[in-house]
Amino acid sequence: MSKVIIDQSYKRKIHRSFLLRMFIMRQLGTSLCFLSISSVLVEMNYPSWVLFLLGVNALLWPSIAYFCSSNHPYPIKTEYRLLSLDGLAAGVWVAVMGLSPFPSLIILAILLADRYAAGGLRLLKNVVITLTLGFFVTWIILGFPINFKFQPHTVLMTLPLATIYLLALSVVLRQIFVTLEQKTKELEQLALTDTRLQIANRRHFESCIEEIFNQDNKKRHTAYLLIIDIDHFKRVNDNYGHEIGDALLMTISTIIRKTVNTHDIPARFGGDELAIIAFRNNVMDIKYLAEEILKQIHLVKLEGHDSFYLSASIGIAPVGDVATSSEWFRKADQALYHVKRSGRNGIFISQ
Repeated sequence: MSKVIIDQSYKRKIHRSFLLRMFIMRQLGTSLCFLSISSVLVEMNYPSWVLFLLGVNALLWPSIAYFCSSNHPYPIKTEYRLLSLDGLAAGVWVAVMGLSPFPSLIILAILLADRYAAGGLRLLKNVVITLTLGFFVTWIILGFPINFKFQPHTVLMTLPLATIYLLALSVVLRQIFVTLEQKTKELEQLALTDTRLQIANRRHFESCIEEIFNQDNKKRHTAYLLIIDIDHFKRVNDNYGHEIGDALLMTISTIIRKTVNTHDIPARFGGDELAIIAFRNNVMDIKYLAEEILKQIHLVKLEGHDSFYLSASIGIAPVGDVATSSEWFRKADQALYHVKRSGRNGIFISQ
């Protein structure tokens, strides 16, 4: 059974990036909340030690949370627990403010939106539970305080939270979206590429061939299909090992990639069989391409084996008046068979 090996350094990098992002957003959020909540606490004549606790929550808690999560064996799980714990603190301060309408609504709306963005419904549910618990326990202990006054200075002190934090959140979400978009493109590319040889895989190659038959006649009639078979490659694997065989295939792939034009499509068609869709204006140009590939393959050497010699057989079929992709393949395969039957190490162009 094959095992999936996870790159631990990459995993740690992803974790650090997530934790740092959470720290920055938590620090920004608690600092802006401090402005809003402190204005209400001063208005309600709370003692200075309550303001001190608010300051600890605002200025020290983000660093404490970051330290705890980044030093835990399971940093992401720990961070999600701490994100839930933030809801407890929010509930406590909403109760302390006596449900002061403007700051309470802004704080709750931003907290819930932020946590949903960070962890979906599961995290949102946990935050709602801790928030409700923190609110009712504190509210009961304080004797159900109510403060429904709209003070202008409280509104002004809450506006930074309502604007700056939301702008910062939108920047973070945009960065995440761009990263996901890049990763999606990379995965799409991987799905279409032979990762060892860095050329198209069979699936992508066959779809490209189908596209040829959907193009206008002018471009279609410049297309040629080349099938390249490494001569006696099984013998190479048997004599030198599969590791050497793979290295030789990668070398040949590099030769092909450097020799073809940018709009040509080289691919691994299966095993040691490679193929190219090449666009050329005439037979002489396509013959020159095949000869150049063959010449470069002949130059491949194997260190410590002076007698080593590598050759290939190349069958070529112009698309011409071919009606289907399978017929085009058949013509190129017949051309390849003609080369093999004639002693290999050569080129044949089907008419």
